[in-house]
Amino acid sequence: MSKKLNIVSFNVPYPADFGGAIDVFYKLKSLSEAGIQIYLHTFEYGRGRASELEKYCEKVFYYKRDRSFFKGIRLTPYIVSSRKNKELIKNLNASQAPVLFEGIHTTAPLKSKSFKSERTFVRMHNLEHDYYRGLFRTEPNIVKKLFYWVEAKRLKLYQKTLNAADAVLSISPADQLYFEKNLTTQSIFVPAFHPNENVRHLKKKGYFALFHGDLSVWDNRKAAHFLAGIFSRLDIPLIIAGRTDDKKLLEKIEAAKNLKFISLQNQEQLDDLMQRAHMNIFWSSNSSGIKIKLLNALFNGRFCLVNKPVVEGSGLEDLCEVVDDEKALVYKAIQLMDVEFSDEQYFHRKEKMEPYDKVKNTKRLLEILNF
Repeated sequence: MSKKLNIVSFNVPYPADFGGAIDVFYKLKSLSEAGIQIYLHTFEYGRGRASELEKYCEKVFYYKRDRSFFKGIRLTPYIVSSRKNKELIKNLNASQAPVLFEGIHTTAPLKSKSFKSERTFVRMHNLEHDYYRGLFRTEPNIVKKLFYWVEAKRLKLYQKTLNAADAVLSISPADQLYFEKNLTTQSIFVPAFHPNENVRHLKKKGYFALFHGDLSVWDNRKAAHFLAGIFSRLDIPLIIAGRTDDKKLLEKIEAAKNLKFISLQNQEQLDDLMQRAHMNIFWSSNSSGIKIKLLNALFNGRFCLVNKPVVEGSGLEDLCEVVDDEKALVYKAIQLMDVEFSDEQYFHRKEKMEPYDKVKNTKRLLEILNF
């Protein structure tokens, strides 16, 4: 049987510097190392082409995303219609290989009569309609808020298109339950792919609390402001890491003696911060999919202090210190700074993280793809 596979990515997956890109990149890397010939089809709109992808792919096709106004006034979700591309369908048909669509964003071919593929699979990185509903709730800009509300409605209606695929690959236990109830096609839980090999055993106490994320995303920026305001009143050092031009946030950090901002440049820099941190803090208004940055922290760090939306339905709840509000966050942060991450906690984490073992996860995916 041919070991060729088409992967259609919603964005250029390198550098692997945000959740979706991490899952896509390390998935194609693992499949390539397992002997699969990958033909990557990716939409490019601002991240540029990446020669690194050629190490793991037989060929990389780049497509321009059509972000015109008219794509946003259709019944089809904008994240789908803006990636509708005739050349993509032509190239997929020419290869006569199974297709793995990364995200509902890339599934426009499933509705096209000209698309011909014997086997199709859709990797869902979260429940997109829930994600956009969350953006609607937290976005302060009225125009963006309206767009997110409309997009959430369109995505919920469009969801039935996934039934045209042979299987949907969910990324969390909670998402898996949702798809089992709401789709007629098969749904299979496939844990997120990531760069980590083993859970680190960090015995000494760390030195600070760490919050990191893509600060161009409003939810993360809002969390950074929230945490900066709280920790500026505590004696605990807090490092906020990422990239931002938010002057108010930077001024708030600069004004507090125990706060520091670090501009993240690469994964190695982040790994070093995680290993020196005593606790990684994650705070979100949206509970959808799984936070891959949380997985990274569970492999590479000590304590993880989070609010419920970060871990809800992930199966990772008992590996984290979960709090509900500002008062509980302050109490738990002060408490954690005085205790070491124990051997017992390490071995429990190691056992619970076994489903995220890259070798086992790759083998499972190969079986699903029938290779």
